[in-house]
Amino acid sequence: MLDAVTRPAKALIYGTALFSFCSLLNVVQVFSLLLVPFSKRLFFEVNARVAGSMWKVMQMIMEKRHKAVITFSGDKVPHHESAIVFGNHRSFVDFYMFHSVAARRGMVNYMKYFAKDSLKYIPFYGWGMWIMGMLFINRNWAQDQVKINKMFARIMDIQAPVWIASFLEGSRLTPSKLAASQKFMAGRGLPLLSNVLMPRTKGFITTVNKFRGSHVKCVYDFTFAYYHRTKGFGVPPDLVRVHTAQLSPEYKFHVHVKRYMIDDLPTDDEKLNEWVVQKYVEKDAFLEQMKENWTDGIEGGVWSEKW
Repeated sequence: MLDAVTRPAKALIYGTALFSFCSLLNVVQVFSLLLVPFSKRLFFEVNARVAGSMWKVMQMIMEKRHKAVITFSGDKVPHHESAIVFGNHRSFVDFYMFHSVAARRGMVNYMKYFAKDSLKYIPFYGWGMWIMGMLFINRNWAQDQVKINKMFARIMDIQAPVWIASFLEGSRLTPSKLAASQKFMAGRGLPLLSNVLMPRTKGFITTVNKFRGSHVKCVYDFTFAYYHRTKGFGVPPDLVRVHTAQLSPEYKFHVHVKRYMIDDLPTDDEKLNEWVVQKYVEKDAFLEQMKENWTDGIEGGVWSEKW
């Protein structure tokens, strides 16, 4: 009974505090617009720090306040390296998983996500995302491509440090979406995936091709996994739980990372599409292994890293 009373109260407190903090950051962002005629790079850096401030606070609540234990495996990526990054999409907590690595590599300020166009109209949060240069899309490729090209041109023009992040599946994994995805795969003779959806590759291919030969030289492939003490594999906490209660030992979190050089990726669009699909086949197999053994037996071992 006590938990039922305190968790809503905590949610209200955290929600109010984060909303107030966001409103304050919006004020800084509005004034930062005055910098645009004088220094686009300074404008970018101010808004990067604003974004990073919010994400660091949210990450600290999860990891330090509520004791989320996150383990890592795969490639140890360098500090301060710009990259195109993608990951499987299970829940909103996936953003915290991206940030768990970005914060440890000095890049959490520089996260740029592909986001639904409607989000920019959300008071304060959406406005802030628009000013800081998030990549808003509405899934009309003719319109989206123009906006994406403009944003990428700005990033390359000022040589801005950046992680350009996306969920190639397009939406979160649910039983109904998985069934629809498997039907699509079966109809086209593609590998049947059980733990991820078939990726949508058009935006990723465009992004890679735009940044070839630029300061963004790498692609990171993230695989996120969750485990609940009683509900088992693939069950993450909801956003309210992240911000209102201790997470360990009830929940376990894991991030597996693979790092690739853009110069080593296929230059032909069809072959690059096949490369992405193969990464999702490997991702599906990795998650299947984790479903059976969690982190036991992961090649290269598992480590924890303080932030």
